Amino acid sequence: MPCHAKPLASKSAGHYRRFKDYDYSRGAAIFITFAVAGRTKVFGSVDENGRLRYSSAGMAALSTLSIEERRRNDIIVEKSAIMPDHVHLRLYLKPGMDRPLARLAQFVNNFKRWTRYSSAKTGVEFEWERGYHDRLCLSREIIELADKYIENNPLKWHLMHGHPPPLKVVEPVSSPRIPGDEWWSAAGAIELLAPERKICAIRLSRRIPGKDYSTVVERLMTAVDKGFVLAGTFISPCEREVARALIAHGAPMIRAVPDPLALVYRPKGDEPRQFADGRLLLLSRVAAPGSSRYDAWHGINDALADFATSTAGGLSLYATSATDFQFSR
Repeated sequence: MPCHAKPLASKSAGHYRRFKDYDYSRGAAIFITFAVAGRTKVFGSVDENGRLRYSSAGMAALSTLSIEERRRNDIIVEKSAIMPDHVHLRLYLKPGMDRPLARLAQFVNNFKRWTRYSSAKTGVEFEWERGYHDRLCLSREIIELADKYIENNPLKWHLMHGHPPPLKVVEPVSSPRIPGDEWWSAAGAIELLAPERKICAIRLSRRIPGKDYSTVVERLMTAVDKGFVLAGTFISPCEREVARALIAHGAPMIRAVPDPLALVYRPKGDEPRQFADGRLLLLSRVAAPGSSRYDAWHGINDALADFATSTAGGLSLYATSATDFQFSR
């Protein structure tokens, strides 16, 4: 989670991060995380729909959070996710509080103490890790990123910890679209590479002006409605606008990068829902040693163009303006 305030270098009891340049008595949006010692999964398990199936300890944590919300008028819980072995909260500290950081520590300590107490009454004993991680959200954009992270965290958990892990990276990728001497890795909907899928590889120039983005998006959504899967690196401003439209449209997409993937990929942003719905294929081919980043990205785009046109009906599109292409309805 990015943040633009400067943290203190040292740690102190009850917290792991503080921002010396900010006056917390003005009010603050804070994203905090605290975990069970040893990462013991005491609060339940996450199902394939990204919902926590609460254990008795999980129900105790949920009840404690509700009680703490009702009994306090200085700290508001605006987003929360109780995970199998940790808790995420996005809190709002109201302006004008005396010693706001001490009250924040009190809030967390009360939650931990009463959750342990209530869990023990059901026969579940556990310890918390000391302290908590907190990040100050200084802008609406950072708040929205924190909220999205919390909302998607259960589904992300399932994608990474399901059995078998749905996001286990496949390598090398076996597909009639990929030359036998090339080594590719993939995570997600590998079926989007099937020969019967119509792929439209897109490369949209940075020279396309912002005022034309909506026209480009509209025309490419017409291609999606005609059954094309859009493939690209989605790094130019116009391509990123297209990616946002694909996500909102619920459309499948293929994104490629010239960097290695971890053996179990950690989804980011909107990716958990896309992966879970089978709407995203992430492809990777590591660039040759000594290649520049420019050459690496262009090599990936060239490869996607070859994938797209290797079967009947596929298209490769390079556009420098909104008028360079047209899909008739």
